[in-house]
Amino acid sequence: MEIPGVLKLALLGAIALFDIISLGLLAYVVDSWSGDYSYGWGYSHRVSSPSQVSFMLFNTIWTILVLIYLVVTPLVLSSLYHSIIALPLLGISTLFWFAGSIALAAFLGVGTCRNDAICGPYRSAQAATAFGFFIWAMFTVLFIFELLALLKHGFKKGSNADSTGNQMTTQTAQTYPGA
Repeated sequence: MEIPGVLKLALLGAIALFDIISLGLLAYVVDSWSGDYSYGWGYSHRVSSPSQVSFMLFNTIWTILVLIYLVVTPLVLSSLYHSIIALPLLGISTLFWFAGSIALAAFLGVGTCRNDAICGPYRSAQAATAFGFFIWAMFTVLFIFELLALLKHGFKKGSNADSTGNQMTTQTAQTYPGA
């Protein structure tokens, strides 16, 4: 079973849109939760954003690179698109988004904001977590359809996706006299 081209393009477009939104939200959170904090008596220290937020930010950049391969490569350089490469990219992306979304949701908890200084970044991190789960679900759908297409048709390049025979079955056997 193969995913229709329009549906695949719609899923990839939705992933791209949600990824850009997540990128903006997570960049705001990283910027807000990072910085130099100084105390009144001359002591200061550098505080970085939590690793869960940084991993989710990495996921957004990773997704941009995966989308370039999944969307641009079949259109521009179809000879470089292989299902054997697309399937692991989709699987890794699915795993990354699931792990990152779960980690960020566990870090944030179900608490509410009581301090106005951190409410903006906290709510942005909650929104980024929700978008992360949506992206994970869409990558899961793409991964399942790519896996089903791979099981049905085998490993092939992008433009050869509709060929059904392989080299071993299309060759004719030679017969030798007296054998």
